[in-house]
Amino acid sequence: MSIINCSSQKKIVKSVVKEIVYKAHTRGSSETIIVTDYTVHFKTNNSSKTNTITKEEREVLDEIISSIALEDIKNLKAPTSKRLYDGALHASIEITVDNKHYKSSSFDDDSPPDELKKLMNTLKELIK
Repeated sequence: MSIINCSSQKKIVKSVVKEIVYKAHTRGSSETIIVTDYTVHFKTNNSSKTNTITKEEREVLDEIISSIALEDIKNLKAPTSKRLYDGALHASIEITVDNKHYKSSSFDDDSPPDELKKLMNTLKELIK
């Protein structure tokens, strides 16, 4: 009699975060942060720069994203609404994992929903 453990034959599939895009804008002002692989691009109305991120920084980003319920980010409620009267930039996050694209609801750039705070803080650190 032979016993085959099917679980040992299963392939472990890991999701791959292909791109993270943060966009914020209001009248006359805009910011964009784009992360692909080990590169972060930062662009404003007046300037642009590109930084290389370390493997460890990339792993932190991937870990943060894996803790977010991506299917639900489009329904997240913004804690403040200053963007509605130009008191803050309109911001959103777009994340591409494997071949699926997820986009958050709009929020004030300085006050993201709790679920996105850690990701936002990490992105802002990468562009300093």
